[in-house]
Amino acid sequence: RASAGIVGGVAGRARWGGRVDGLALPAAAPGPGMAKSASMMRVGGRVAAEMAKDQAQSVTVSNGEEPAVQVRTDFRATVFWQPNVITDKDGKATIRFKYPDSLTSWKATARAVSAANQFGIASTNTRTRQPLMIRLQAPRFFVVGDTVTISGVINNNTDTPMRVTPSLDAAGLVLQGTKTMAPVEVKSNGEGRVDWTVSVQKQGTAKLKVTARGAQYADAMEKEFPVFEHGIEKFISRSGKLRGNEAIIKLDLPAERKPESTSINIQVTPSFAVTMLDALPYLIDYPYGCTEQTMSRFLPAAVVAKTLKDLGLQPEQVMGHIFGGIEPETAIQTHPKGEKDLNDLEKMIRQGLDRLYDFQHSDGGWGWWKEGDSDHFMSAYVVWGLTLARQGGISLKTGVLERGVSYLDKELVEQENNPDLQAWMLHSLAVYHAASSSGTVSPNQNRAYKNLWANRDQLNAYTRALLALSAHSYGYSEAAKTLIENLENGVKLDSKPDISVILRGEQSSQSETMATAHWGEDGIYWRWSDGGVESTAFVLRALLAIDPQNKLVEPVMNWLIKNRRGAQWSNTRDTAIVVLSMNDYLRKSGELAAEADYEISVNGSRVGGRKVAPREVLSTPSQWTVDRQLLKSGSNEFRISRKAGNGPLYFAVQAKFFSLEEPVTAAGNELFVRRQYYRLLNKPTLLKGFVSQRLPLKDEGAVESGDRVEVVVTVEAKNNYEYLVFEDLKPAGFEAVQVRSGEPLFARELKSGTVDRKGYKESTPNANAEEGDYTGRSRWVYQELRDRKVALFVDKLPQGVWEIRYELRAEVPGKFHALPVLGHAMYVPEIRGNGEETRLTITEGPQQ
Repeated sequence: RASAGIVGGVAGRARWGGRVDGLALPAAAPGPGMAKSASMMRVGGRVAAEMAKDQAQSVTVSNGEEPAVQVRTDFRATVFWQPNVITDKDGKATIRFKYPDSLTSWKATARAVSAANQFGIASTNTRTRQPLMIRLQAPRFFVVGDTVTISGVINNNTDTPMRVTPSLDAAGLVLQGTKTMAPVEVKSNGEGRVDWTVSVQKQGTAKLKVTARGAQYADAMEKEFPVFEHGIEKFISRSGKLRGNEAIIKLDLPAERKPESTSINIQVTPSFAVTMLDALPYLIDYPYGCTEQTMSRFLPAAVVAKTLKDLGLQPEQVMGHIFGGIEPETAIQTHPKGEKDLNDLEKMIRQGLDRLYDFQHSDGGWGWWKEGDSDHFMSAYVVWGLTLARQGGISLKTGVLERGVSYLDKELVEQENNPDLQAWMLHSLAVYHAASSSGTVSPNQNRAYKNLWANRDQLNAYTRALLALSAHSYGYSEAAKTLIENLENGVKLDSKPDISVILRGEQSSQSETMATAHWGEDGIYWRWSDGGVESTAFVLRALLAIDPQNKLVEPVMNWLIKNRRGAQWSNTRDTAIVVLSMNDYLRKSGELAAEADYEISVNGSRVGGRKVAPREVLSTPSQWTVDRQLLKSGSNEFRISRKAGNGPLYFAVQAKFFSLEEPVTAAGNELFVRRQYYRLLNKPTLLKGFVSQRLPLKDEGAVESGDRVEVVVTVEAKNNYEYLVFEDLKPAGFEAVQVRSGEPLFARELKSGTVDRKGYKESTPNANAEEGDYTGRSRWVYQELRDRKVALFVDKLPQGVWEIRYELRAEVPGKFHALPVLGHAMYVPEIRGNGEETRLTITEGPQQ
């Protein structure tokens, strides 16, 4: 039994070494345009390609007639593959195949296995060619508005000079000049080139056919190419919070767009409560039941249920509400086990308590599981949670909480050299101390507090917030305020999240736009207390407890909302802690008890409105789709007006349309991208040999065919994002220097000072990049090289400004539109951005 295959490719692209006996093919075989019969491959002692006797006659001229032309259209890379060839009793088999129309080299490989498990392999090369052949040179695709040079390369493979007449048929493109060129002289065993210019004027499919006719021989080649429209689908979004009586949002819609593609959606919701409650089904469904996950399910359920009842919402209004994902179209991703109501909350509380009682050890502590030693972190987590549950009116088994507190108090001093864990344990005991109204702080707790206060410079944002909450619980108000001031000094604040530092042109931030603020590490971290989500959630709890009117409260809430992963955060514990923090916010803000009555107008025409009673604040966002007849080119005004009530209103206006702008302008929503081209010129130096000099290419810049061009994609991430894809739409006349997808590529973070120095808001940023320009953080990027674009995938990208660099090579002369680089979050489609279009010219390079 044997398998046989023949694969073709450009000569020199693959390397083969050694001599193979028992497999032979002719060094040169006539091309398919010269043959009507199939080739034949023998497997056994020899492999051969055979041609019928009439092959050479198909291209000769008799009686002065023009040579016949057979158009080549079949350009498969694999000629033949058969996995189950059975040889005869002599170990021989014959198979027949027909070569495609590619005039190139081919590799034939045979693999054999016998019934006795003997194996063998052999391979050799062959080549298809013709006396006269013409090859079409064109980009892989076209874009409307491009002007492109189409070339025909003529090969004379005979021993005598040949006078050849070339012609081009261009369907779907506009040919500038004559179809048939004047005859050209092609030397023996030489080649010549002829050029035509075409312009691209409409979307669709282009079909190009080049023909070469000599005195005796002829050849033609035909291929189809996609023609893409000049433009991209654009997404523009504005969101914020209505604080006063009116919010005015302005969106600019370009005149150059497809009117039928324009859609605008407006969402309004009166409270963050929906976001908070939408995470509870994730906690309900989590499949594991260790102490931490049990606590993370039980605690938010108990506290949220109590808060909703305290704020006047009746049990039937709360428990019967459906939560299946804030966005109905993403419900499957956010709640894979289906929609749920909150009738399970009471059952979760009872089951959680029973499990925690069962997991408590004889020393009063808890471990990760029922078996094993007691763990300081887990014990503090349970003591804190049970204390909050008791505050919420839930009855606990006598002695359970007190035994846990006694265990923690004894163990507290053991962690004096571990400030993170000691702060976590002390916070749990301090909350119990405040809830039990005991006047005297225990000696161990007092000693631990003094140790942490003296070493507070070793604390990060998370543990500093824990210490602030502990000081507040013990009644040390001045110390608590000092720690809040320390936290304010270390905040990462983005006061204008709708403005980019990497895009050109003037931008403005609306007063209704909510800033974002957070603490903690954005990327990889090693201390459990360094995580951004939990750190920010605990700082929010500290702000609400100690300084509820602090200006950072709203930006922190906004950051937490924007850093969800679906309906939840990254794991059960940080989801539970964020839900508890949001619960504190809703208690302080009074959003759940507020009424609101509002209406929405677009360019002066009313499109909707709603009166919201307190019992309706759990409703999903109200949505309106704007009639396209109300929209106009240029500035459009969206007005949200309060008619009654004083409750907050959170809004989002999202517009999608296919832009036909020339050039396409940049846009973004939380994610901003920019692309810059640099021409690479090798310059000789005295000591270093040749070095590459980067010359920035402005819009309508020019390079020569053969030049290498560096592409710098700069990404500004306003928050921490996951699973991003950036599609860099190439100019049609360029090819990627890399020949294989998946080659190593990295995004490198720029220092903030570097971003300012590079001058991104000017027409041409600084071309030179030095190691000192980067923070040292990088993220691996997976790249896919496609005909029209280079796709770049990043699994996690922390907040900041990042650079991705790769190279292209200028090949086909012409004038090309490089449509913008597009970026979006794969699973959060409203987070997206596009850069600016660039127009480039490729001129003919020096003749080699």
